[in-house]
Amino acid sequence: MRYDITNIAIEDYLHDLMPPRDEVLASLETRAKQQGLSLVGPVQGQFLYLQALMMNARNALEVGITTGYAAIYIMKALRQTGGKMTAIERNPERVKLATEVISAAGMSDLITIHQGEWYELLPSLNEQFDLIFLDVLRSSSNDMQATQALELCVPLLQPGGVLIADNVLCSAQVLEEDVSPLVRGIQRFNRAIMEHPQLESVIIPLRDGVSISRKKLS
Repeated sequence: MRYDITNIAIEDYLHDLMPPRDEVLASLETRAKQQGLSLVGPVQGQFLYLQALMMNARNALEVGITTGYAAIYIMKALRQTGGKMTAIERNPERVKLATEVISAAGMSDLITIHQGEWYELLPSLNEQFDLIFLDVLRSSSNDMQATQALELCVPLLQPGGVLIADNVLCSAQVLEEDVSPLVRGIQRFNRAIMEHPQLESVIIPLRDGVSISRKKLS
């Protein structure tokens, strides 16, 4: 599944520059093409890996683990920093797939996966994270869930921690006025991160749009 919003030739050029993936990731990419699974892809995966590594992340959270592809990239950094990961996923089939993939990658010891709705599980987490990857915006059921997810994630961020959200440009549909509730929710999310008193944010047109928000120290 492709959500590219920049020049497709440029996207393919960047993709082709990426080093070969290991067997687990390569197999998952093939499976995704065959079955229409959604993956962040190797360019965005490398982006997540480098973000986690450069900030020396020790405690990461992924909201919406889907296939485990992005989690593996983040955990490649956590393995070097001595960190750990927590993940939330509501779909039991996705939990099963991610668990299998992560086990095949030899990273089961680095992650704890909670099955359930993110809006129920996020308030129950009693720790703070220095990196949160929010990947549920395209699955919002109404125009308020995206900003709800933001407001639940901000208290879980350490001061100086980083929130990365995927699909914030939603195939460029955020440019339109007459949009679905899901897109309207993402539009509200984007305004909220740019205006949030506790965050410093930027949106970059990587794949389907990625936002990066840093929680202020005070």
